[in-house]
Amino acid sequence: MSVFWIIVCGGMIGGCSSGEQTGVSEKEEVRIGRLICGGHLSLAVVENRNQGRFEDFRLVTVQNHRWDKVVEDLEYGRLDGTFILSPLAMNLIRNGLKAKIVLMADRNGNGFVLSRQHSSIESLAGSHAIIAVPHRFSQHHVLLYLALQQHHVPYHDISVVAMAPRDMINSLRRGEIDGFVVGEPEANKSISLGVGWMAAISPQIWKDHLDHVFILTDRFIREHPERAARLVQALQQAGQFIEVHPKQAALLGEDYTGSSAQVFEQVLTTPPDWIDFSDMRPTFARVKEMAQVMVEMGLWDSMPPNLAAMLDLRFLKAESN
Repeated sequence: MSVFWIIVCGGMIGGCSSGEQTGVSEKEEVRIGRLICGGHLSLAVVENRNQGRFEDFRLVTVQNHRWDKVVEDLEYGRLDGTFILSPLAMNLIRNGLKAKIVLMADRNGNGFVLSRQHSSIESLAGSHAIIAVPHRFSQHHVLLYLALQQHHVPYHDISVVAMAPRDMINSLRRGEIDGFVVGEPEANKSISLGVGWMAAISPQIWKDHLDHVFILTDRFIREHPERAARLVQALQQAGQFIEVHPKQAALLGEDYTGSSAQVFEQVLTTPPDWIDFSDMRPTFARVKEMAQVMVEMGLWDSMPPNLAAMLDLRFLKAESN
């Protein structure tokens, strides 16, 4: 199944501005990668609110704007882990990256925005429309494929382009693309700016799908299993905090989401399942479902035999009875 790809800004693309959190401390650093994305909000809560809980290390987040830079930092040992697109994480591990999926960043959390020239998803049939996604190996691409399938639009009837999320709204405004599938808050921000309309949110396409995931390198897991456990469980607890205190969480995460707290609070609450941090436990079943769609749409030619080996679930906090 061939898809016309335009890779914007070269290589694999994310959507954020570069930079990193810095500070002086005698504690050893645990360096975790991130991009500007609403799905990374739990990391903001831990870094900005719960840093004092780590007695023997300091969490340092490293913000990038390109996925290839994130991958490079992982491969050269400059990161201990990162939040990352779930299909990209799976593809990297399949191709030899020594890392494991240890946590889901969130569930759902994406929107499908169309130009007002298209009155429905069905209207894309035969249109040769150009739809942007953040990366070829992204959950957004998978959601686009499924949305087209659900609305009886042949996949070949559109062209898919990879584009940094920060460029999507202006590109749609200029008429360079006909729509995009992206993580929040970019889709909701587009609507608030009067650019396009929301054709679907991801819970309507695939309820509780894998969104971003959190991976740790095999080296870090091997050398620091106790730190890995404390960090994973702190992120789980941060997810619960977000669900109970969405307004405060949105304020803590403004630098992470690239959006005002007011806009992202709406994403967190209206509707309540637009993005969900209540259960961040990855499962083999979810990973397998994602892999099956990746094979169906031609991203992979076959299912990898070691799919379960991509996961390391030992650090998760036990579910309360």
